[in-house]
Amino acid sequence: MRKDQFDRINDLSESIGEVFIEEADPGNWSGAGIPLKKLDEQERGNRYWDKKNAIQTGTLLARVLDLRDRGLLPNGGPPMPDVDAEKEIKRYEKQARELIDAIQSGSTGKR
Repeated sequence: MRKDQFDRINDLSESIGEVFIEEADPGNWSGAGIPLKKLDEQERGNRYWDKKNAIQTGTLLARVLDLRDRGLLPNGGPPMPDVDAEKEIKRYEKQARELIDAIQSGSTGKR
């Protein structure tokens, strides 16, 4: 990866990271502070969408970070394993859920 591409991907990861932090914060979800049993159907649907959107942003962030990190290695790093796109998406969604769980629990340490 060229230096200018690496720099752009790094800047992109920082921008997406800021969006992810905002979207993953439960205080920013629809119905924040309202007990779940008091939310109406639309509020629950909006809250669900907020969480799903945060997971998708986290998935995108994980993918961009993966590309950035592979760009640091000689020759662009090892090739991606031969997996279908759905498996790859599920893997990144899992990582995004783990990031959300860590943010919610206040755990910010690296694994």
